[in-house]
Amino acid sequence: MIKAFLITGESSKFDHHRAFSHLKKIADRYAQSIVEHRLFGFQISVVGSGTVDITDEYVAFTLCVDELNVSSDRFLKIKVSKAGVHAENDYAGSIPFYYSNRSDFCASNIEPCVFMATGSSIDDLSPENMYGYLKYGHFIWDETAWKHIYQMLPDSSYLFDALGLLRRQFSKKTVFSSEDRCNLNEMQVADELFELNQRLVSNSLKDYDEIILPLSSGYDSRMIFAVVSNDPALKKKTKCFTYGCEGSVEVEAARRLTKNKQVEWSFVDLPCHFLEASKLSEISDIFGASLHMHGMYQIEFLREIQKTNAMGDRSALTSGFMTGVPAGQHNGLLNIFNSSASLAEAMDRFPQSGVWAAAELEQLPIFEGKAYEDVAEARFRQAFDRFEGHIFQKLVMLDVWTRQRQFISYYPRTLEWLMPVISPHMKSEYANFFLSLSKKHLWNRKAVELMFARHYKDLAKVISNSNGTRAIANPLEGPKFQVSRVLSRFGLGRMVPKSLKYDSFEFNLKSVNLVGEDAFYPAFDPVWTSNNLNDWAGGNEMSRRLFNEAIAGNIDSYSKYIRLQSVFLNLQLDGK
Repeated sequence: MIKAFLITGESSKFDHHRAFSHLKKIADRYAQSIVEHRLFGFQISVVGSGTVDITDEYVAFTLCVDELNVSSDRFLKIKVSKAGVHAENDYAGSIPFYYSNRSDFCASNIEPCVFMATGSSIDDLSPENMYGYLKYGHFIWDETAWKHIYQMLPDSSYLFDALGLLRRQFSKKTVFSSEDRCNLNEMQVADELFELNQRLVSNSLKDYDEIILPLSSGYDSRMIFAVVSNDPALKKKTKCFTYGCEGSVEVEAARRLTKNKQVEWSFVDLPCHFLEASKLSEISDIFGASLHMHGMYQIEFLREIQKTNAMGDRSALTSGFMTGVPAGQHNGLLNIFNSSASLAEAMDRFPQSGVWAAAELEQLPIFEGKAYEDVAEARFRQAFDRFEGHIFQKLVMLDVWTRQRQFISYYPRTLEWLMPVISPHMKSEYANFFLSLSKKHLWNRKAVELMFARHYKDLAKVISNSNGTRAIANPLEGPKFQVSRVLSRFGLGRMVPKSLKYDSFEFNLKSVNLVGEDAFYPAFDPVWTSNNLNDWAGGNEMSRRLFNEAIAGNIDSYSKYIRLQSVFLNLQLDGK
């Protein structure tokens, strides 16, 4: 499987060698090979063991899990020829393509490589781009943190000429709205989704010898579990794992699901050392300033699994990436009924959007008292208007094309360096099914609930945290857990059975307390401080305040800092 690439113009005035060295560092870390080639004025470096077609006329390769069936999962196709560089991606744009034509062309799916190859520095930070990133937790459209670096839009085909100029760009429209299933009744919707889900999951996993399924209480992993636990061949080679803490909804639901179906399951107690400075690079070297430093415990989770489970070449981790959102997971949260409503206000309803308040952002030196909410609104509008259909359909793609491809895609993009990550529902066929439903069935995953209630009654009885804490086919489950939460708040936790404790877990704060100041690296590094590289974000004084608050148990303070931390770590690569 090809993991990464770097393409630069041979006449680049900036530092191809530094960018290549960074790419090689990542390749060496994960024991991956590199293929290098020069063609028509481009230097091409490809990391991984997949096929690279090299002729006198072109160099072509694809970043994907299955080269024989590219469109079955996430993919990014690249072809370099006399015409220039052609790139084509999947409907969610789930594998990034960062590019710049500052002086010469440069492109990579590793953001720091483009940053380094184009001679970037703190002077290239864009206030309006950074505002959206800090406010919403992700970049919105084609922007990055840097004025001169962009990213390819999802479901697109791009062609850059030999000089690195973008000459052709169009939307492939592999996802589209329709009314094909708007007249189906609940039974028919449940039956069609049941058949589709069975086929997608079975076809994606049947050729692997071992299937690793991180199982939570949510619908996404449960949709995969429903298929593998009812298929004798898949069930035999499936192992489920859950992190969290004993008594949490996640652990209790996973325990019940696997016991019901007699599927192998283990609880993983994370050591929570994932924020050590030496481990931060596993994320920052790949993502740079394109994604903030959340979810790092996922690497530790997989490595804990690997300690006790010998995995072969045909082992795969399966992911619910892009399972719930096409099903209308967040339509109720966004709650837009008028096409002229503020999209920025709707996207502000996600919990991650409330970490930095607008008033707090205006106090940061980089913004100089200015708010850029109008810029954010315009970018959300581009995503919303790009898709044709009813408002409730457009909301799905607004979610997919902005928040999901940027914020949620960290999971497969991180773990694929350690083993193949299979996303059974990452297909345009799956999205198009939901985009053909009526509004009532494309709202808060209603179709998914109908499928479980009709075809998996035993699984539907188990508590879920997807649409509130409840079970589809057991109305008493949710209230029992809610009562246990109230009793615990009033110091009466001893009265609650262990299976209903409903304990919450916060890995990041636990890791901050275990690791100490290293978790906020490089904020307190003497060289970093002396160079005043973080003055644009309020200086070392702000970092110290946020750290002290995080140590005292304030998760919001930690969440504020990690959005700055990604940029700090990227700027360190500049060395200026």
